[in-house]
Amino acid sequence: MVIGVTGGVGSGKSTVLDYLEKQYQAFIIRSDDVAKEIMEPGTEAFRKICDVFPQAVAHQKIDRNKLAEIIFSDASKRMLLNAITHPATIAEINRRIETSPADIVVVESALFSGTGIDARCDALWYVFCEREKRIRRLMENRGYSRKKAESIIAGQPSEEEYRKICTDFIDNSYSIADTQEQIDRLLSVLPCGF
Repeated sequence: MVIGVTGGVGSGKSTVLDYLEKQYQAFIIRSDDVAKEIMEPGTEAFRKICDVFPQAVAHQKIDRNKLAEIIFSDASKRMLLNAITHPATIAEINRRIETSPADIVVVESALFSGTGIDARCDALWYVFCEREKRIRRLMENRGYSRKKAESIIAGQPSEEEYRKICTDFIDNSYSIADTQEQIDRLLSVLPCGF
């Protein structure tokens, strides 16, 4: 069984993933981690990035801050980087899904549209949290200013966009026990009947 987990920054996706991993021995695939791994030295994506963005390479490694400066100041360069990294990330996620021995594989991603991974999911869960709580979490846990937290949230898909693509909804605005109860309920009605 493959479950996709999505939601905005600060919504508490990690709380959901941690519970699935500990309580159900789920194999967790975090898209952001995979995207970083496919850019490590020795990979095909690394070689392509070095060719296309040589100014972002220092000491045989990609300087992520420099790369971010380049791509966020020029949309065409951001599209170029995405053309390199997205296919490699999707291929690696698919490889991990196929080779996982776990009964439950969970793919966490901020975005599923256009990846094809959503089609592999037996369920796609949207983790929701009230906007003000998300802002507070980002300020407390990541040290963001209120302005930065609001800016990041504003740049992500809306609640309506997430709800359009997802099969299920987890409200993570309350206690951890409440969130865990919602997860247990969702898993109990899936065809595998956990």
